[in-house]
Amino acid sequence: MTPDIKHISFDLWMTLIRSAKDFKKEKAKLFCSYFGLHQVDPDHVVKAFRETDLMCNRINETVGKNVDSLEMYMLVMSKLGIDLSGIELHHLETYYQLTEKVFFQHPPQLFNEEVLPILANLKDKGYTISILSNTGYIKGRTLRKLMEQTGIAAYMDFQVYSDEVAASKPSPNIFEHLYRQANELHNGQLDKQEIVHIGDNPLADVGGATSFGVNALLINEQNMTLQNITDELSVLVA
Repeated sequence: MTPDIKHISFDLWMTLIRSAKDFKKEKAKLFCSYFGLHQVDPDHVVKAFRETDLMCNRINETVGKNVDSLEMYMLVMSKLGIDLSGIELHHLETYYQLTEKVFFQHPPQLFNEEVLPILANLKDKGYTISILSNTGYIKGRTLRKLMEQTGIAAYMDFQVYSDEVAASKPSPNIFEHLYRQANELHNGQLDKQEIVHIGDNPLADVGGATSFGVNALLINEQNMTLQNITDELSVLVA
């Protein structure tokens, strides 16, 4: 018999939130303006951002570490043929600060209207809850601000972001951070099988969780949604 679930870990993107439609295009326009790429089509920049994101995500999933967002921006520049010799750290940091402003002008939305009621219901049932998320262009410090803005933070006992712990799902190193903090909430008496991690990525979320020894549920809009998550949790402890 599977032990009763006591702690629920959520992935973030495409599990609790989804990107705003306009953000990628606005970020690309800012990129062109800030770095003087006046002859470059923003759509071409959006494509470069996407290709770099996919590449770095694959690196993170394979190596288990975390490619920093500022490093990702330099990779985008290289892809676009920008001379990197004149790029200094303060240029990248300033661009990130400007990007953060655009991010909050076009903020991600809750994945659906059920997110907050579901989190509230799970909290009322006595579960401890957390976020375990890989990051890319947007740093964990920015996502923490977003969690406050969306209301999600009110239901979270803690949040773990890959850029802050230098480890990415499916690496056991990031799941160790999840287990350690969840275990502390339960006075050191929490078994790994009393944790369930919920996310939309079969490799990073489900594969990483099960390899580490915690339960996993795969979110998708066809077969498994947040709306029926309580029923699925009941199956785990049946």
